[in-house]
Amino acid sequence: MTTITIKQSQLPSSMLLLAKAILKKGRDPLPSITVAIDGFTFESENVNRYNTRCGLPQDQLPLPYLFVATQPAQLLLLTHPSVSLTLLGMIHTHVSFHQQAPLQIGKAYDFSLGVIECIQTEKGMEFELEGRFALDGVYQAGYRSRCLMRGKSPANRKDQNESTSALEEQCPAWTKLETLTLTPQTARGYAAVSGDYNPIHLHWLTAKPFGFKGPIIHGMYSVARMFAAIESPISQAEFTFRRPAFLPSTAELEIYEREAREGELRLVNSEGKPLVEAQYR
Repeated sequence: MTTITIKQSQLPSSMLLLAKAILKKGRDPLPSITVAIDGFTFESENVNRYNTRCGLPQDQLPLPYLFVATQPAQLLLLTHPSVSLTLLGMIHTHVSFHQQAPLQIGKAYDFSLGVIECIQTEKGMEFELEGRFALDGVYQAGYRSRCLMRGKSPANRKDQNESTSALEEQCPAWTKLETLTLTPQTARGYAAVSGDYNPIHLHWLTAKPFGFKGPIIHGMYSVARMFAAIESPISQAEFTFRRPAFLPSTAELEIYEREAREGELRLVNSEGKPLVEAQYR
């Protein structure tokens, strides 16, 4: 196993790491590799800028931000010399969060990020990363993020996005909470507070080489807006990305109102097809 142990201040910039990620070549599975950061701290100013952009309360550390704040560590892992995997066209398919206790702004945690699964499927190479935050050796909270490495062929992406489920059918139990207006300006504003300047989100000229007909909204922006609609305290939540939301467009945020499936949200496009599905408790 390869372990990269660094301080938070030693993390390279996201822009530099993203440039390295785009240039990566190869089709080998991810090796056993871990990034360890002692004393990882969430800065109040950065958290509140993110919260303002995503409609979340000030001075609180929302679960989706655990993923956002550690994206440089994710890119550092994926651009390590031992990793031989083409990152061009990577699709984020699923992310989940869990907490034993809410993390606090300004407190130093030990953070570790590792590869917990990497398998070859019909759709391409799928891998899952796990990020864990601990305090004095005791686990506090974490996330798991699953991605699909497809080829450049749009057909592969269509297979991924055209999966169907009963949730895609019109159902009177779904109640609209909010209409989101998604524009290129929305994506660029989110990039400024998250550090995620992936070119697929910023302009049609930079999205097209990656196999998209236009720019798409950040999946984690959708997650943040959905998380903001959850009124009760939660210990875990998971989000499945069904299809991209092209810009500009509108999306409806809906909640399931029946007790049998309490704790479900979804974001649907103008055709009523799910973009993101969420479960929480």
